[in-house]
Amino acid sequence: MGARRRKFDGLLRRIDRLALETGEKLVLIGWSLGGLYAREAAKRRTDKVGMVITLGTPFSRGLRDNNAWKLYEAVNDHDVDHPPVSVTPEQKPPVRTVAIWSSDEGIVAPASASGRPGESDEQIEVHCPHNELVSHPEVATAVLRLLR
Repeated sequence: MGARRRKFDGLLRRIDRLALETGEKLVLIGWSLGGLYAREAAKRRTDKVGMVITLGTPFSRGLRDNNAWKLYEAVNDHDVDHPPVSVTPEQKPPVRTVAIWSSDEGIVAPASASGRPGESDEQIEVHCPHNELVSHPEVATAVLRLLR
């Protein structure tokens, strides 16, 4: 339902707690807007995050480069260009960053979810709709390969 300062701060606290409990760097996997949260969190917790994987996340070419920005604005108290958390979506986090994207997804423009050179370390194209990026076998295979 959109970006919320409270949600983002909660994510940062959870990263701190899990990194302390495990003693390891975390892998953040974010779908759609969740990928923006993951990228921004990794920029703020570079010592606790080892990799970010985005699934259909509109991080490149502007926050309006998708078919959901009008709905986003309708259910939020801010416009898409002025989220309550300071973001630089196109700036790659200083950790390994992989963009999984689909030209068949129908919500986020492929160029926005795959990014320009330097905005992620690797881009993996899959073939599924946006709502299946969290469950499609092709995506699961790609994520498992990255986690090895």
